[in-house]
Amino acid sequence: MAMAPVQHAVIGLGRLARALVPALRAAGESVVVGRRQPGDGEFTHAQAAAQADWVWLTVPDDHLQAIAASLPWRPGQLGLHCSGATPLAALAAAPAAAGFHPLKLLAGDAGLGGVHVAIEAGATHAPALQALARRLGLQPLALPQPMTAEARAAYPAAANRAASGVLAVLAEAQSLWSAAGLPPGDALAALLPLTRGALDTAAVRGLPGAVSGPIARGDVAVLSRHIGALGAAGLPADLLLALGRRQLALAEAAGRLDAAQAAALRDLLTPR
Repeated sequence: MAMAPVQHAVIGLGRLARALVPALRAAGESVVVGRRQPGDGEFTHAQAAAQADWVWLTVPDDHLQAIAASLPWRPGQLGLHCSGATPLAALAAAPAAAGFHPLKLLAGDAGLGGVHVAIEAGATHAPALQALARRLGLQPLALPQPMTAEARAAYPAAANRAASGVLAVLAEAQSLWSAAGLPPGDALAALLPLTRGALDTAAVRGLPGAVSGPIARGDVAVLSRHIGALGAAGLPADLLLALGRRQLALAEAAGRLDAAQAAALRDLLTPR
């Protein structure tokens, strides 16, 4: 059975909304945008919400509850937010609430297509949201219902480690690059292809199948020199040791190491 058309209102026009609004319209959805300070021919938050069946609050997390409470809700409307870290209770003022969290960093003119979107919704709205996700070119991912506080913290933490967490590793690599006497301005351009290559390989082979370098080879002597290079450069070894232990677990999962190699590496990677 075909679903009845849904009128959407998007409250706020930040980076996410600038991707969401054109994606909804390209999928044939009707959308109005509410702004805090509208210009001629534009809508306030309340005016936009009053026209909609689904009201998307794409505003900073700290403002969700206050803005939701300020809107003129009517029975049958659905309030949505796009923050995995914020409980649906922030939209308690809405007749019903759901979450729709695209797992993508939105920079520049980046669109939404081709990624997973975590959907947090009850049985009434989940099917419609999953169908919308597919029309937007997204792969729906259902979050547990109800979501515990522990899961609420772990899920966005996982997403952040996969995004900005990689930058911390690259920053460490840049420091070592400079310690080698190489031009700092060349570091990122030289190192990023290695990062992209590792990620592309992981997409095909999984994480254990993509691990490489001295830990994957069981090369204790080379790894020892890597650790020594940090000390010589006056850099802390804690991040390298922690990451090394994670790599060791991946190499063991891939069956790359015998027991003696694994034991020698584990000893070298244990903080003293």
